[in-house]
Amino acid sequence: MPQSRGTFAELHDNLDRSVYTLLGKEYKEIKPKWREIYKIKTSQKRSELVLTVTGMGDVPEKGEGQPYTTDIIQAGFPKEYIHTEFGMMFEVTQTALEDDRYDVLSEYAKWLMFSARIVEEKRAALPFINGFTTEQSPDGVSIFNATHVLKGGGTARNQLTVASNLSWTSLQQALTDWQRETKFEAGQFMQPAEDLILYVPPELEFTAHRIVASTGLPGSADNDVNSIKSLRNITVIKNVYLTDTNAWFLLTKNKSHGFCSYTRVPMSMEPAMTDPRTRNRLYPVRFRRSWGNSWWQNSFGTAGA
Repeated sequence: MPQSRGTFAELHDNLDRSVYTLLGKEYKEIKPKWREIYKIKTSQKRSELVLTVTGMGDVPEKGEGQPYTTDIIQAGFPKEYIHTEFGMMFEVTQTALEDDRYDVLSEYAKWLMFSARIVEEKRAALPFINGFTTEQSPDGVSIFNATHVLKGGGTARNQLTVASNLSWTSLQQALTDWQRETKFEAGQFMQPAEDLILYVPPELEFTAHRIVASTGLPGSADNDVNSIKSLRNITVIKNVYLTDTNAWFLLTKNKSHGFCSYTRVPMSMEPAMTDPRTRNRLYPVRFRRSWGNSWWQNSFGTAGA
């Protein structure tokens, strides 16, 4: 006896509920690495325009009975986050529907959500991968650059003068340069936080841990103290999607480093559809998001030698 339209509708309803449950479960179980780095905000617009500010100059001495000196905070450089739309769907055949192939649905849901997570990871890595070349900071130069333009006049840098591979010496130099060479828009020296992230590709993970976690100076037989460990609290975070095997980065741990992601549309399961030609069931998912950097001063990097 052929199945009635009501029976098919009931089958679809039951299947849809199962698929949406699976998709949500798989998405939550795949832990995103990039969220450890980025500050995440929501957006209600096509794009978000972030405007930095210059801050103020030094407070001057004031003579008795003399008027106060006036200073104003000026607009800095703008950074626009343009949201990108992502979407994909999987197809369940009518035969699989009829046979109640829950195992097939489970595999489809798992791989679709895995694909969505991977895309997020790859896109979030781009501001670092291209951070020395095409990925721009608000002042119009690359995020990690030796000639950042300051609104108050002059330039500053947040990369090593000579690109260097990760070592105890190069990390010490980066920590020193970050304080001496990176400045606020009004020209004051930075005071980077002592709680930091050392962001590295897999090839540098073990080197990074030896440098920041050893009590003694790595590679020394003189029992010297590892001053990087004693003076800084550095957490190593590895990301397999950092494709340059020599580049490494320092970031403030409190996410004040300017790397930001805007969620315009969160990962969402769109209403299922039936293909009229095949009677197969289609399950689409989509999201809209952007990634970038709008405050270069609280990050420091080098492309490596």
